[in-house]
Amino acid sequence: MRDGDFKVRGKDISRIEGLSDAVFGFAITLLAISLEVPKTSSEVVHALTGAIPFGVTFFMLFNIWRLQFNYFRRYGLEDAKLVWLTAVLLFVLLIYIFPLKFIITVLTSKLMYGSAFHRRTVLADADIPQIFMAFGFGMAAVFAVFGAMYDHAYRLRDDLQLSELEIFDTREFATNTTRVSILGLSIGFAYAVSMFLSGRRANVVLMTDTVLTFGILFLILRQRRTRAKRRGEIRRRLAEAVEA
Repeated sequence: MRDGDFKVRGKDISRIEGLSDAVFGFAITLLAISLEVPKTSSEVVHALTGAIPFGVTFFMLFNIWRLQFNYFRRYGLEDAKLVWLTAVLLFVLLIYIFPLKFIITVLTSKLMYGSAFHRRTVLADADIPQIFMAFGFGMAAVFAVFGAMYDHAYRLRDDLQLSELEIFDTREFATNTTRVSILGLSIGFAYAVSMFLSGRRANVVLMTDTVLTFGILFLILRQRRTRAKRRGEIRRRLAEAVEA
């Protein structure tokens, strides 16, 4: 059985994967629009206003789950190091979803209601650095764990008998998740520093971080095209070797 170019090594659901699924399910529950069934039409309308931010955060969380799901399927690892990395991931995730949902809710509400949305009633100016700092460091922690997980699989490439293409993808996954982690760190550090500055200095720090953020995003997108080209070259070489 194969998953794209990867051999499926984790065919059965392990206990650590079962625990992860339960925690992800609980995290989705925390993202829910409302934990109570609306009793009036006004409550229904109010609940529906949270559908868009819920959808955005749901699919972001789903992609994190899918990244872990693919990891378990492709490598089938259950050793002690992976167990502890999974524990750290689940711990950070349950903290990260709160600033994530809050920021997405504020941004979508601003886009939907425009001037009718009073941001300062839900997000005081004094709290902005702390909220975005938590968001940035949480993002960094989540993807740093994934980077460590893929690096762990790469170190065990001989034991797992990874093919040349699987080794290439594993190394690239480790690199890209680490870059996303650095992106989160830059956001977290920028807002942490801005807490101790004021006025123009704080704005300079945040503007510098914005430029750095777009630079890292550009690097990630550019690397995707380079990765696809190099990946195609490996596939052609392997195909030619088989035909020969």
